[in-house]
Amino acid sequence: DAGTVKLDFELVNLNELFNYILNRFDMMLKKDNNDTRETKSKNYTIKRDFTKRDLWVEIDTDKFIQVVDNIMNNAIKYSPDGVITCRLLETHNHVILSITDQGLGIPRKDLGHIFDRFFRVDKARSRAQGGTGLGLAITRSAVLMHRGAIKVFSTVGEGTIFNVRIPLNYIS
Repeated sequence: DAGTVKLDFELVNLNELFNYILNRFDMMLKKDNNDTRETKSKNYTIKRDFTKRDLWVEIDTDKFIQVVDNIMNNAIKYSPDGVITCRLLETHNHVILSITDQGLGIPRKDLGHIFDRFFRVDKARSRAQGGTGLGLAITRSAVLMHRGAIKVFSTVGEGTIFNVRIPLNYIS
């Protein structure tokens, strides 16, 4: 909030970075599937739909990993078993990273507040599952520091789509 965060920009192939992050989630899935306890975690799969062309962007890798981690963790936390679709595509001057879940969805009245600090859609469920209500606020802040934008589309009972747009070949 104070504007004192300094980003450490580097040129990164976003296809490789996004795939690396998703591979970590795949490893967690395999670990959960091998778990024989009765309290087994959710059973989800990650579908990748990436452009074939390498997408080079200048980003702070650590901050960007935090962005994807926050969105993916929410997709897992608030979704029943199912598919999480991760897309990476290119527009004229931007890269769009999209994560779609088949979860609970967010009521229309709450969509304008989900990036507010400490906001929780379902306060009772959020407390039971943990969290502070800061994840999406931090995510939006990090995206804005990259001169990007984040949008959310959601339908209750069908799921949520988060689109993160950042400039191609961003120069700080």
